[in-house]
Amino acid sequence: MTTMIKPYLFRASLSAGFALVLGILLSLVIYLSSDLVRDNSIDLVKNRVPVLSSINRVIADISEQERIVYEYYANQKQSLFKPAIKLNQDNIFAHSQELAKHPSFSVDFSHIRAQQEKIALLINQFDQIMQLPSNNWNKLRHLLAQMSQLRRDMLPILYKIEQQTELAVKQGHKTVLAQMNFNHNMVVIYAISLVLLSLLIAWYVKQYALTNAQNTRLALFPKLNPNAILSVNNLGVLVFNNPACYTLLSSIGLVKGDVQQLVPSNFDSLRQQISQNSKHSLTIEKSINDHVLQLTINWLVELDVYDIHILDISEQKLAEQKINNLAYYMQSTNLPNQFKLNADIDELVIEQNKFSLGLFEIRNFNRLVTSYGVEAIAELTKVLAGIVAHNLPTKSYLYHLNQNQFALLSLDVTSAALLQKLVIDIGINAEKPVVTHFGEFFIDLDFGFTLFPHHGENFSQLYKNAHTALNLAAADKYINTVIFNAEFSQVLKTSVTMLNNLHNALANKEFFLVFQPQLDIINSRITGIETLVRWRHQDNIISPVDFIPLAEQSGLIVPIGQWILEQGCYFAKRLVDSGYQDIVVAINVSPRQFSHPDFVQCVINALKLSKLSAKNLELEITEGVFMHNEQEMLSVLKQLKALGLQLSIDDFGTGYSSLSYLKTFPVDKLKIDQSFIRDCHENEEDKALVKTIIALGKNLGMSLIAEGVEEYQHLTFLQGLDCDEIQGYWFSKPLLPNDLVDFLSKNIEVDITQYKVNG
Repeated sequence: MTTMIKPYLFRASLSAGFALVLGILLSLVIYLSSDLVRDNSIDLVKNRVPVLSSINRVIADISEQERIVYEYYANQKQSLFKPAIKLNQDNIFAHSQELAKHPSFSVDFSHIRAQQEKIALLINQFDQIMQLPSNNWNKLRHLLAQMSQLRRDMLPILYKIEQQTELAVKQGHKTVLAQMNFNHNMVVIYAISLVLLSLLIAWYVKQYALTNAQNTRLALFPKLNPNAILSVNNLGVLVFNNPACYTLLSSIGLVKGDVQQLVPSNFDSLRQQISQNSKHSLTIEKSINDHVLQLTINWLVELDVYDIHILDISEQKLAEQKINNLAYYMQSTNLPNQFKLNADIDELVIEQNKFSLGLFEIRNFNRLVTSYGVEAIAELTKVLAGIVAHNLPTKSYLYHLNQNQFALLSLDVTSAALLQKLVIDIGINAEKPVVTHFGEFFIDLDFGFTLFPHHGENFSQLYKNAHTALNLAAADKYINTVIFNAEFSQVLKTSVTMLNNLHNALANKEFFLVFQPQLDIINSRITGIETLVRWRHQDNIISPVDFIPLAEQSGLIVPIGQWILEQGCYFAKRLVDSGYQDIVVAINVSPRQFSHPDFVQCVINALKLSKLSAKNLELEITEGVFMHNEQEMLSVLKQLKALGLQLSIDDFGTGYSSLSYLKTFPVDKLKIDQSFIRDCHENEEDKALVKTIIALGKNLGMSLIAEGVEEYQHLTFLQGLDCDEIQGYWFSKPLLPNDLVDFLSKNIEVDITQYKVNG
């Protein structure tokens, strides 16, 4: 140590000693002051704050108590009320106990306790009256008023305690703040002094340490660096290497002593590149024995030496590969995903290569998940992906977009005929099962295709149009492959416009009902009418075929169906009051409306509001309601039957097509779909189907009604099979309410022979 450095160290030590003395003195002062802060804080925490907190909670608990009773009065649910009021009263007792600990509040505590006991008695009386079969609402309201008055009587006492306690807390708080402010000022003074002394000490120490530390650091840096560093001359000959080079050689499986192996074999060309680089630096990657090394070469111009810093980035590369796989591949099937599809299509668009984009998905996928579970369907999706990928032709690529949706990118398939062949080549059809560990699955696929550049100029347009085609395929029972057409966009736009108008149709009173008579052909008498809805929008009558599916998909069918139910019941009551005591009005119920949790109550309300007897109401349900949750649907049907109304299955034979529910569910009538009736007098298959349905219904004790009867030959055929009722244009078209009343007055009992020609 030189004489020049010693004075700096002595002065630094002297300054440090002075700072230590100041710290000891400050610690003593703060210690004595902290005792006062502690005493005042303990008084606040143990005595004043708990009282303030307790009185606030008591006020809140008493208000909550009244709210719970009013909620019980509103919803009448004792199972919710009992535990809530018990917990609330326990809270009032627990929080008010804090007041009892303080003599100054003992009188107030006794008064509060007495008032609360009165309220508890009133609550008990209130609960007992609520459990009576016929509630005495006047008495209940009187008890509620008494409880409110008792609560208001307690509030002045509680507020008085609160104000006194708040004042005490504020005074204690001010005292603590004053003491803490004193401590703060002392600490600030010491801190300023310490900073000044530290700066002085630091300056002294810095002069000593800088030179030695810098020289030592520079000398040890290459040697101690954990990363391999080596230096070569302009001929690529090794002139220096640190110990980390040997560790690196060992880790990558090279001869430990031969560091020259780390020097790039093309060093001469790299040296030329560095000389042309203004930064005189270059970074490259080199693969050795499954390891990836990153070499950063720096040219030290003054020394004409090249420093090479080497990093093993194998794990980083592996991580990047995994990230890339996660970003661009679906993990369940290891197929490229939508991001990869987007990138590939963007590249093809730039190159202006013709191609087709197809989207396909499993039909009724949600039903499969509900029936078999997530694991089974995930396995089905994986196996399906393997089958499709195996059967794809060359230059066709498969992508997995989401749980149920796949994409096909085909470079050679650019026509409708080739697309149809591609679908066939995939090899998935309803007759061939997909075999998985969970069993065999018979599935259908829906396809939607677009062609570039005819149906879009970029990924967004092509994907949107393919999705439109896919939706149309999924909505059609008979067609599973749709190629996009420009007209689809207009159809979609029309549907969106119609849906927007549909939202306001009820409010604007645009719906109206018509009624089609149902004829008992055995007794030649009109026994029922079917309720049909019509929509008049801007002087145009929109067919139910167009708007009912939209209402079903959007959920608007629930309020629309409720309106139809109520209006149909009102009209049926009108007919009953006019003397048609046995007339039955049939009202269609959609699957979405039927599965609504409040549907049974809605039916009860409609009957109650219209004062219609349940025997005059028939609900027509489609076979689709039996597709999911059969036990739940059975429960709903039994509740409806218990009301006394009738149930029929509409469009029988076109939906679920399972016969098990016919013997299980309480159904009164089967409606034979008009598609079977239209050609039943000529088509042998339709004849056989109608005969089978009628025989089945008769054997199960159900009545049969045929829809779409438009020819006299239909009638004679159905009479020969002992069908019970008919409905259709042969007898009568749907009629407006007043027209139907006139029709009934003339035709309630019918001579069928006079209708030999279409009615």
